Amino acid sequence: MEFYSNTKINNFFSNLNFLVIMIGYPLTTSIFIPLFGNIEGSSRVVTIPYRIFALTIVLITIILNIKKKIYYSLPLKLFFLFWLTLLLRIYYDLEIRTEYIIPTIFKEQIWLVAIGICFLPMFALAKSIKSINFDLCLKYLFVSSAIILTISFFTSVQSTSNEERIQGNIALDSISLGQSSIVGTIVSIYLIITKKKSSFLQRLSFAIFGLLGIYIALRSGSRGPLIALLLVLIFWFSFKEKRLIKAILIFSISILSIYIFQDLIIQSISIISPVTSSRMNEAISGNDLSVLNRQESYMWFLNKIYENPIFGSQFARLTNGEYPGYAHNIFLDILLGFGILGLVVFLFIIAKSLLVVRESIISNNNFWIGLIFIQFFMLSISSGAFYSDPMLNVLVVLLQAFYGNIANKQYKIEPKLYSYK
Repeated sequence: MEFYSNTKINNFFSNLNFLVIMIGYPLTTSIFIPLFGNIEGSSRVVTIPYRIFALTIVLITIILNIKKKIYYSLPLKLFFLFWLTLLLRIYYDLEIRTEYIIPTIFKEQIWLVAIGICFLPMFALAKSIKSINFDLCLKYLFVSSAIILTISFFTSVQSTSNEERIQGNIALDSISLGQSSIVGTIVSIYLIITKKKSSFLQRLSFAIFGLLGIYIALRSGSRGPLIALLLVLIFWFSFKEKRLIKAILIFSISILSIYIFQDLIIQSISIISPVTSSRMNEAISGNDLSVLNRQESYMWFLNKIYENPIFGSQFARLTNGEYPGYAHNIFLDILLGFGILGLVVFLFIIAKSLLVVRESIISNNNFWIGLIFIQFFMLSISSGAFYSDPMLNVLVVLLQAFYGNIANKQYKIEPKLYSYK
């Protein structure tokens, strides 16, 4: 039967794989963990089967697309080379070096995240790029975000006061909930602006869930996602200008305006979430405990980096009997593992990715991918570790694979702005 043709099966799994990677974890935990009871231990009942399911979808997608030829731009080639080097670095540090005793359970966790949650999904997205229907996936991404926001509003928000930080559930902490909420907001704003032929009810739903995303992010008490949203919007509305000088001028004025009116902004935030307002004031004044703790981490990393600044020394902060630590700053993590040489390569990839985002905004071609990339790149500067950040890594691959193949006429769309050759 036609429905079961290889092409349709491939398209189904490629689209499903994309959605699972982009929104699967927060959606699954938001729906199912409340059914099993939001208590310690219940998360494993949901998260372990989900991880198995997600990895299965990734492997099926790779098998279905393994013979497909795609164009690998220079940044994409370098990014995969960077990751292969990272995996070798992790293997050497965990399995060969004898200075540190890392428990087996921690080693397994690192390998599962680095390979199963980051690298294989990156490869699957690159190979299946021609089979993904991005317009269709965007619709389902919005619907999924709306479900997460609705559940969070009627559970987490209603059960806590505005003086407290909220989390989605036992498996979706405050920061992760804030990140997911801002994804919903970015998608909603994108749909309002680009889908001008939408019905009144559709546009109303976009507006409602866009605002709800901001509200829940505020209630989560997480500063990173909110700052990332501000920078996404500034980047969006300034760099849509074709003249680079004008774009930089608008960007600079916007940043300066936020700095000047920061007190007013923080006071406005306090109306909805006093805890978020308080945490922002503490961070600015330098009295925030988490910021002070990170300063100690930054100093350790800087001292260690100084020992081998050119090529790096180890992929993480290794300590006997403990899970490898990270700097809460992607640049310091990369300097520690790969030195100045590795950082230069990474910055080249990021610069090319930001250029692609700007060009996609100007050409109005699925630039929501780039906006979400900016969000997670900004978050990586203050939290998380590079080797355990699936969203940042897969978004780099998406940008370079999608627009690189467009530029080289691997798609029917041929915007003139892209020039990878």
